[in-house]
Amino acid sequence: MFERKHLQVLLSRMAEPRRRMQIVMGPRQVGKSTMVLQFTRQTIVPVDFFAADNVPRSDTRWISNRWQESRMKMDLHGEAERILIIDEIQKVEGWSEQVKKEWDEDTRSQRNLKVILLGSSRVLLQKGLEESLEGRFEALKMGYWEWQEMHDAFGFSMEEYIYFGGFPGLAPDIRDEDRWRDLMESSIISPILSRDILEIDEIRNPALLRQVFELACMESAKELSLTKMQGCMNSGSVPTIKSYLDILDKTMTVRPLGKYSPSPVTEKRSVPKMQVYNSGFRNRYDLFSFDEARVNPAEWGRQVESAVGAHLANRSVLDNFELLYWRNDKGQECDYVLKKGQALIGIEVKSSRADDLSGFEKFKKVYADRISAAFIVGPEGLPLEDFFNLDLRPLFQKI
Repeated sequence: MFERKHLQVLLSRMAEPRRRMQIVMGPRQVGKSTMVLQFTRQTIVPVDFFAADNVPRSDTRWISNRWQESRMKMDLHGEAERILIIDEIQKVEGWSEQVKKEWDEDTRSQRNLKVILLGSSRVLLQKGLEESLEGRFEALKMGYWEWQEMHDAFGFSMEEYIYFGGFPGLAPDIRDEDRWRDLMESSIISPILSRDILEIDEIRNPALLRQVFELACMESAKELSLTKMQGCMNSGSVPTIKSYLDILDKTMTVRPLGKYSPSPVTEKRSVPKMQVYNSGFRNRYDLFSFDEARVNPAEWGRQVESAVGAHLANRSVLDNFELLYWRNDKGQECDYVLKKGQALIGIEVKSSRADDLSGFEKFKKVYADRISAAFIVGPEGLPLEDFFNLDLRPLFQKI
């Protein structure tokens, strides 16, 4: 079975003395539970694994009861160390306060019960971590599967990755696109929109939320004003549409990118550029099949740009940088701008040697004093294979 690099990180951390619990977080269907099960097979330490999927949210004793079970087993077997794992921890109401109470009790009594918690709702997890568990945890973030992983595990070609994205559970189904689209809907999209998001906030108009999601996916890598979205859907207010886009961003499905400006106020007021976190979201609704898209130069150019943006959106969460775009009053544009502190990285996606680079060159000239790196992805620059394997973090340090 394929092992993501996160497994070795977790094994290394859990081999250290008990200091912090490990929080494994990431969006739906990226292999969090599979990775932790792989961990249980490789560790020599006794493990208890519990899943909170079907626990009533109001069951405030469930976490404490599972914790006590692990303590009793330690005492019964005279164990010096044990590991407690709870999956989908955010399903339990008030989970962070309960975890804090039990963790602190073990710390006071010097009980060597180590803890791994998993969750698919980044927002609920982060809220609980910030409110109750400060200084007691270390996050292990898992994003969508990247090009090299899909290639090594499933033999994906670059074209297949660009179109179908990084969903390992659906990799065997891409040969039947109707089936793949149905599974995208039933196993990925519907659970996010109808279940996961309802855990984050009260959604008064679920039908509008789905419309916002679908339109943003279809327009990935394109600028789309909220007013225009409202007109296309003929429903909802602009503030409601904005709030739904913010929620979709928190679930790592779609991100509305702001237009880079040295002025934060101008940046926030800009027309957003829609960007999916995974190509599968866009192409669930695409009018072009895989075979049709890859022989249509204009459509394939859009596919490549959206896939590059999806990779950057995914990495922005894992590597903690802002993802934006740039356009001036003359319509000159730089496709993606990465911002961390004062450092900027400019990235232009070109699928043809004849594509115009004037916007990219203008961006480099205007912000030369802030740019730590700037490069083209495509025939005129970095090949896609190299880009998808590139570690972006050191590039911010060259300013």
